[in-house]
Amino acid sequence: MFNALSAPVRGAIWMMGSTAAWAMMAALTRHLSGEIHVFEIVFFRSLFGMAFLLPWLFRKGLRGIYTQRLGMHMARGFVGLATIYLVFSAIALSPLAELAAIMTLRPIMATVAAVIVLGEAARGRRWSATIIGFIGALIILRPGLNEVSTGTMLMLAAVVLMATLSIIMKSLSRTETPDCIVTWQMVIFTPLTLIPALYVWQTPSLPQLAIFVFIGMFGTLTQRGLTRAYAAADATVVLPFEFTRLVFSALLGFLFFAELPDMWTWVGGALIFAGTITMAHLEGRDDGVSSGRRRLH
Repeated sequence: MFNALSAPVRGAIWMMGSTAAWAMMAALTRHLSGEIHVFEIVFFRSLFGMAFLLPWLFRKGLRGIYTQRLGMHMARGFVGLATIYLVFSAIALSPLAELAAIMTLRPIMATVAAVIVLGEAARGRRWSATIIGFIGALIILRPGLNEVSTGTMLMLAAVVLMATLSIIMKSLSRTETPDCIVTWQMVIFTPLTLIPALYVWQTPSLPQLAIFVFIGMFGTLTQRGLTRAYAAADATVVLPFEFTRLVFSALLGFLFFAELPDMWTWVGGALIFAGTITMAHLEGRDDGVSSGRRRLH
């Protein structure tokens, strides 16, 4: 029945599923952060995230993770590891909705990285959309008027690393399947995250262990939903639903932690969203024009 839906509808559902899963993972992480060190939470997220990938791995066999680009997977693993430590540390310190709003900067930062690193065309319209997004971030942060929290600074650093990850992902996606990329991420994450976790180890209780299982599950659903959203439909179709991350995070933050995002979080998040959507539409139109020119020639 799901496959009978149109590609845009499937892409939208996958994206909303991904953002909802991220919000659940963040809420559960926040719940445990006062009891368990972030290093240990990241380890169990990786361990159980890997466990939820095992059925796919058993079905595909070793050919499912065969690669000739181990070095690139390792680069993604190390950058991704730094990113997840920053994100989980931020979740422990700042309101979920504010972090979700900052996280919507990811596509804009990825575009800036593509211009700087890959030498992609820096069109004026692209920079205009980027400036709109950064104005949105400044409205949320309000530096000089509002003390910028440590958690927010950590999330900003994570977004910069996410932009780096997007460049690596662009390269890997030319030759690797989404499931292969996610599996290699977990294969690299799990042993590496165990090392710092051992230094702060606290044997979890059964209820805490159950929560870790759900953190791993929602973490894996976040990644799989995101890759399938972009596989199902164009970025211009699925990116608008990225904004639901802020909605889901605000709702869970309010229900579980009595966090009520202020007006500026919504205004800034909406501006970042507007910049992201504008950029996606402009790039989609430019890609269409370029394809048309290639066909004419």
